[in-house]
Amino acid sequence: MKRFICKLILFVLPVSMLFLLLNSLYVRTNYWKHENNTDKFVNIPYDLELVNLGSSHTCYGLNYDVVPELKAWNLANDSQRYFWDYGVLKNYADHLAENAIVIIPISYFGVIARGDYSEYRKRYYRILPKEDMDYWLLKEYIAYCKLPLLSAGVNRIHIFRDIPKERMTVFYGREKHLDGEELYTYCVNKHKRWTANNKGEEGYKENIEEISRIIEFCYAHHLRPVLITAPITDVLNEIYEADNDFFSTFEQFSNDLCQKYAGLIYLDYSRSEAFSPYHELFADGDHLNNFGAEKFTRTLIKDLQERL
Repeated sequence: MKRFICKLILFVLPVSMLFLLLNSLYVRTNYWKHENNTDKFVNIPYDLELVNLGSSHTCYGLNYDVVPELKAWNLANDSQRYFWDYGVLKNYADHLAENAIVIIPISYFGVIARGDYSEYRKRYYRILPKEDMDYWLLKEYIAYCKLPLLSAGVNRIHIFRDIPKERMTVFYGREKHLDGEELYTYCVNKHKRWTANNKGEEGYKENIEEISRIIEFCYAHHLRPVLITAPITDVLNEIYEADNDFFSTFEQFSNDLCQKYAGLIYLDYSRSEAFSPYHELFADGDHLNNFGAEKFTRTLIKDLQERL
């Protein structure tokens, strides 16, 4: 029995050491550092004058490099729902100056839709504490945060073939745009996807409550919340026009919030004539490309300066 245990130790020990070595190499890769845009939460500056929350529309649609005079930071991420927005703001609020602006986007899918976004949860194990997660499991925490080699799958290849540092930005390669039939097909599919999980009054109420929690956190910590909706192409908007109740519900959503919080500003660019008809400003039917992001950032900052 002793011989068996000794052999087992002699086998397990080097295997474990090799795994820990490979895990250490993996977390040092550019890929791991940038995976799911989590690198933006490392070394966030202090005394920020403006931050934005939100999903992919502001993640890729706001580029503060074009306003270097402003201390701003982009805290948005792909499919980041309101409950994650709250967790992000709560945990990084100490990086904001007093009276800093907090941009809270309202997207078409964020009014009555309530879907399963558990596939995106893994990134929050890296940037949020347990109490601010919508759901937390020790085995997921270990697999996604402490020993990510366990869940890396084919991405383990980056230990040996890493991505270049110049690609570690959300704006890398976003210069192209769609048009014609390709754009229309994209918009039809996006509309179907966004409306697949509509929960009616229940979803409306839950989304209002989650945004209200963000707004109230801002007021309690001397921050200035501002609601916005990012630009959407006219093609996708025309498809939504066929939904008899959509835009009335969408408009009522922001109206309810503005009535609830006196003085709350809402800037709606979803059907802006400066963006929606110009498909060359969009990477697809609802996301701005780099050219659109630069224009939208300048427009938003100018409008904020005039309103605040």
